[in-house]
Amino acid sequence: MVIEYFKKISQIPRASFQEEKIADFLVDFANNRGLTVYRDAMNNVIIYKAASEGYEDHAPVMLQGHTDMVAEKNEDSNHNFDTDPIEIIEKDGWFHANNTTLGADDGVAVAYMLAILDDMSLKHPPLECVFTVQEEVGLTGAVNLDFSKLSATRLIGLDSSGEYRTTISSSGGTRGEINYPIKYEKTLKNRMTIQVRGLLGGHSGADIDKEKANAIKLATDVLFLLLEDFDIGFSSINGGLKENAIPRECDLILGVRSEQSDEISEKLVDIEKQIKSVYRISDPDISIKGVVELKDTYVLNGLDTTEFSRLMYLLPFGYFHKSMVIDNLVVHSMNIGTIRTNQDKITVAISIRSPQPYLMNSTKRQVNSICDLCNAEASYHSGYPGWDYDPQSQLRITLEEAFREQYGFDIKLEATHGGLELGIFKGHMPDLDIVAFGPIMHDIHTPNERLDIESFKRTFELLKNLLKKL
Repeated sequence: MVIEYFKKISQIPRASFQEEKIADFLVDFANNRGLTVYRDAMNNVIIYKAASEGYEDHAPVMLQGHTDMVAEKNEDSNHNFDTDPIEIIEKDGWFHANNTTLGADDGVAVAYMLAILDDMSLKHPPLECVFTVQEEVGLTGAVNLDFSKLSATRLIGLDSSGEYRTTISSSGGTRGEINYPIKYEKTLKNRMTIQVRGLLGGHSGADIDKEKANAIKLATDVLFLLLEDFDIGFSSINGGLKENAIPRECDLILGVRSEQSDEISEKLVDIEKQIKSVYRISDPDISIKGVVELKDTYVLNGLDTTEFSRLMYLLPFGYFHKSMVIDNLVVHSMNIGTIRTNQDKITVAISIRSPQPYLMNSTKRQVNSICDLCNAEASYHSGYPGWDYDPQSQLRITLEEAFREQYGFDIKLEATHGGLELGIFKGHMPDLDIVAFGPIMHDIHTPNERLDIESFKRTFELLKNLLKKL
């Protein structure tokens, strides 16, 4: 049943900000089963289910996940995330999609909750199943949720992965926007498009320490390096798809003098060789190619081209600090997620993560200082709190028992550098006892996303066993 629900919701377009149809489905699902349901103006949905027989006096439990998904596709895909269902492909024990993200993050949680709600034979306390929206674009659904609709003091978060581990804390974060003003002038230079391709990308929290390249940083590094040797002008740049995804592709358009085109192309070959050497293990398929068109183009003047290149060259990217207490836990990072050229400005979207306010503010000050030096302006929004580890969590102890009974060994405790809605829930409901877990998934937020089918089933069994114990 749980697999069928995953397939069913995959037929419903549910990119971030497009959650109305999945909310309609959830409300109809609840009404058809006589379950109490609440829906707000943002399309957050809460479905309530009474306790099973014998569990009426047990404390209620909240299950939580988000309905939206990262809508990313390969360049040659014609998929329309506003109208088209996800085309699921099953191969070698995995679900993946046809040249798009799969939406297992967090369709897994939606499928789990629907299957739990639909099965009247299960043993469980009163349930509050919370389906939030816009998680992938700043956790704004959870931020705006009416928490007076919730009474549970125990929360099982289902926006996690790994099967054999449980998340014990998450990072706080904020998102920002940098704007650089532009004013074009016509030039007789030829148009050259530099394409950065072949990067692996990944999640800006979970994968930020994997030494993956950032397509936007590579493209603007190329601009900076070319300016050292050639008379070029900046025309436009566009790259990345989401603030919280490490960008895989970027297009940089320049104006170049015709007599220097061959030299620039040779320089690009050398730059590509050097970059591939740096990322030969972590991102081995990087490609940097330049295509020249014999036509006039509009560019910034020389001073503005240089100033913009300095802005992007100085902006930090990657992880800066790791925990000295929890192995391999990143506690401070920044991602450059998207860059867009508009009529009068270039807009850069960034994401800063840390559970420590001092570190968060330190990076803001660094970005602000760089912007001040380079005639740009930074602003910040969508801040969210972290969720600290609770060494006395009774819910976690019960999960450990349920896991040990099912698997025969201990579940691994892990913290995450990813921002989770659980931090927002904890901020509004300080007495919440929280655990989080999920099945094995790989390459989320990319078209290579895939879900281990047997792990998906086993983790669902763990969820049912845990509810029975509660």
